[in-house]
Amino acid sequence: MADTTRGERTVQLFALLISNPNRSYTISDLMETLGIPEKERRNVQRDMNFLSSMNGGAYICASGKGRAFVYQSAIKTADRLLLPNFENMMLHFVFLQRIANIYPATSDIIASLLDKINSSLPSSEKRAVELLANDLNSRILFMGTPPDFEENASEKLKVILQAIHEHRKINVEYATENGTQTKVRIALMVIIYQNEIYIGCESQSHAGSTYVLKFRRIKSVSLTRETFEENPKVLEMLRKRVQLGSAILGTQDPKAEDVEIVFSNRAKFFLEEKPFHRSMRVKELKDGSLLVTMKVEVNELLFRWVLSYGDSAEVVKPASLREKLYDFSSWLYSTYHR
Repeated sequence: MADTTRGERTVQLFALLISNPNRSYTISDLMETLGIPEKERRNVQRDMNFLSSMNGGAYICASGKGRAFVYQSAIKTADRLLLPNFENMMLHFVFLQRIANIYPATSDIIASLLDKINSSLPSSEKRAVELLANDLNSRILFMGTPPDFEENASEKLKVILQAIHEHRKINVEYATENGTQTKVRIALMVIIYQNEIYIGCESQSHAGSTYVLKFRRIKSVSLTRETFEENPKVLEMLRKRVQLGSAILGTQDPKAEDVEIVFSNRAKFFLEEKPFHRSMRVKELKDGSLLVTMKVEVNELLFRWVLSYGDSAEVVKPASLREKLYDFSSWLYSTYHR
């Protein structure tokens, strides 16, 4: 699996500690929990030195010596920062920073949205969160190839993020293959996948179901006066679908399967540059080929990803994915055979 950037890794470490204020972690604990490979140990140690020294140790405290060193949240009132939990607040900051870099037009809304989030906090905590955001945002740079620029992207995202924050429904004009349709939606979160922005929504007609809207297809969006009550179970299911890779293309109730694929060595650079999933691991075999393992939902997204590597990839398991590739190869043969 390709290494995460320092910024990504630092945010993951910070969010883990703050989200579990009553637990202490060694470096090994942190690496195991987040699936960070052993070769990154020195980097993780440097990250933790930075986090524990940030603002004089106001956020992360370190204690012990040598291998017995442990790290823990220094914010004793973290339980009061849950919206509905502190990790969600961190995601607000990270999403906004990402969006500002992907869509430059949105950079002007970051300050105003952070003000909205801070206004929901007890006054005694506002300064702590402000310092936290400044410390992280000044040291973490998220970069990527920007998609097509839209002049009104800033305004549309501002409305959507405000709706998520205030639990208000939105009226969305959305482009589809069959033309444009206008419909009231329940927006739950912003998802960033391969330089595209998606809006995760809850279905109003099928209780408990979720779906995504591609941001670039939203023609216009406006707030409605109608509010909604956020269901933690639905929100958690959407998070699970995102984590397993089924939010963009997949089932409502995703089930992860063990996947094994053998790649030729020439695919190594691309696998490390753009891993399919955070659980993906790459092991070089004796013959020089690469064994890729991960635990994900076997869906259309995975199928297309394997196809993108052409003859450089051979699926070992599961059998269902091998069968689907076989059927596709039969179609290719019957269609293009001379």
